[in-house]
Amino acid sequence: MDIDFWLERWSRGEIRFHQQQVNPYLGYYYGELGPPPGQRSALRVFVPLCGKSMDLLWLLENGYETVGVECSELAVEKFFNERQLAFNKTRLEEHVSYKTGKLEILLGDFFTLKAEDISRFTDIYDRASLIALPAEMRRQYVTKITQLQAPGTRTLLIALAYPPSEMEGPPFSVNDEEISQLYADNFRIEKLAAKNVIEDEPRFRERGLTSLTETAYKLTRKS
Repeated sequence: MDIDFWLERWSRGEIRFHQQQVNPYLGYYYGELGPPPGQRSALRVFVPLCGKSMDLLWLLENGYETVGVECSELAVEKFFNERQLAFNKTRLEEHVSYKTGKLEILLGDFFTLKAEDISRFTDIYDRASLIALPAEMRRQYVTKITQLQAPGTRTLLIALAYPPSEMEGPPFSVNDEEISQLYADNFRIEKLAAKNVIEDEPRFRERGLTSLTETAYKLTRKS
C-alpha cells in the first residue's frame, strides 16, 4: 500500500474514512480537558496523514498552532476551498506548504519529512494515521514519527480493534498488544478510554464486523 493507493481513493471520491464532524476525543481532551484558551497558542499540534479533516479546522478555531501532512493535493485544496479559507502556497524542498494563520498543511510524503520541515511540536493528534496502514508500514510509521519528536511530546492516538478475520482493512485492527509492541520502548502509554462502537458504525456492520472497539491512548515520548 503506497501513496498511489490513497491518491486513487481521493480521485474516485472513496473517502468514507473522512468524518463529517469533529472527533469527540479531540474536543474532549483538547477542549474540555485541554488548557484554557489563552494558553493554547503555546502548543503546536502535528497531524499526520490529515486529509481534509474537520479536526484541523477545530484546532485552528480553538487557538492551537497546527501543522498537518497529506499526500493528496486534491484533499488539501478541498480543505481550504470548501471552507473558503485563503492560503499562501510555498514550494519547499520535498513538500508544498499551504498556510493560513496558525495552520499549515504540507503536501507530500510523510515518510520524507524532516524535523526542520515541521519545526518543533508539543503534541501529535493521530486519529486515523496508524490504523490506515498495514502491519509493516505501521512499524515504519512509528519509527519515523518517533524520530521526528522530542522527549516529552504528547500524542493523542485513536485506534480501532476488531476480529481481523471479519474484515480486511483499511482501517486496520490495532489492539492493545500491538500498541505496546510498537510504542513501549520509547513511550509511556496511558489508556484513556475504550468503547465498543459497532452499533454506531453501520458501514462497518455492512462489511461484516460483529464488534469494533475504539480506544484513545495518551503517549508520551521518553527521554
